[in-house]
Amino acid sequence: MTKRSILFAALGAVVISFAASPRTGAELTPGTPAPDFAGNHVWINTRPLSLKQELKGKVVLVDFWEYTCINCIRTLPALKRMYSRYKPYGFEIIGVHAPEFDFAYKAENVSIGTSRQRIPWPVVVDSNFSIWRAYDSNSWPNKFLIDSRGIISRHHAGEGAYGELERQIREELRKTNPKVTFPAAWVIPPDSNDFDPTRCGSMSEETYVGTSRGSRWGGEIANGEGFQPGKSVRYASGPRPVKRGFFAHGLWKNNPDDFEHARSTTDLKDYVGMSYLAREVYVVMNPKRGGAASRVYLTRDGQPVPGARRGVDVKADARGRTYIDVREGRMYYAIQGEDTGQHELRLFATDPGVAINSFTFGNRCLTSFDRL
Repeated sequence: MTKRSILFAALGAVVISFAASPRTGAELTPGTPAPDFAGNHVWINTRPLSLKQELKGKVVLVDFWEYTCINCIRTLPALKRMYSRYKPYGFEIIGVHAPEFDFAYKAENVSIGTSRQRIPWPVVVDSNFSIWRAYDSNSWPNKFLIDSRGIISRHHAGEGAYGELERQIREELRKTNPKVTFPAAWVIPPDSNDFDPTRCGSMSEETYVGTSRGSRWGGEIANGEGFQPGKSVRYASGPRPVKRGFFAHGLWKNNPDDFEHARSTTDLKDYVGMSYLAREVYVVMNPKRGGAASRVYLTRDGQPVPGARRGVDVKADARGRTYIDVREGRMYYAIQGEDTGQHELRLFATDPGVAINSFTFGNRCLTSFDRL
């Protein structure tokens, strides 16, 4: 990781790339010619596009994103606003999807995620990271604004600074057409630091569950059995205190990207859990074996999640137990409207094959986006 990437990770502003560029340089800087979208890629919402042909003369925002990434999801309202405003004036967004988890390499899953999140702009599936490497990208989300000459005019990693971006889009469009005017009603919202704990409250750090991601990017396991890559481990020891991590109970297969439930059980004894401090909690999960949905039950502090605290994906059964039906690999909304205290979330699996990849979080300033 670059020093800048480490800084962003500390702020919680971006998800740091696991599949980082093999080059050691930082991202391409303003003033650099923008690389084209070379290679044999699947495109969504469009036929294949080129900066030198179909996009020539346009102002283009290249947005490196990932459909399970909460930091990317929270940028979508601002990007959708800019897209609807400025596309008629010669502005385009190209979403470059670089996968974070194993299931997100599949173009069909990216297409489902693109549709679910109602993304209207062209998306190119960069599962071999060739475009990512061409831009020396280091993080999700990561944005490069390209002027009408094909030159990078702005780079911004992470969330925020949407007002600055929109003003520069206008500036680049005016360079292309000095006579262009924009409606006075199109107010550009002021930028703010939505990661300021004094104003927005504290939140836990992103926690990866898999053996490779956890050990490398933050996700220590609190059980004495520890990580045992490739093995199905029966976790029974009580969790010890860890600075940033999770704990498990029952039989779980240790995969690089996730912990996969390794048996069928009718009782609620096998779980992955963690303590959190956040306004909202999100969980990336994946039903590896396909077929019917896998039901994952949730408890908050040992009890069903209260109605006011349930994320949009949480339901309650006839017995009052709270659950999420995991039908596809994606990010699920577990907790919302939480108070300022420390709490414990446990996810109980009953089906074999359901996998838990990561936990991410939001504070009270990071709530203005669609839960899709």
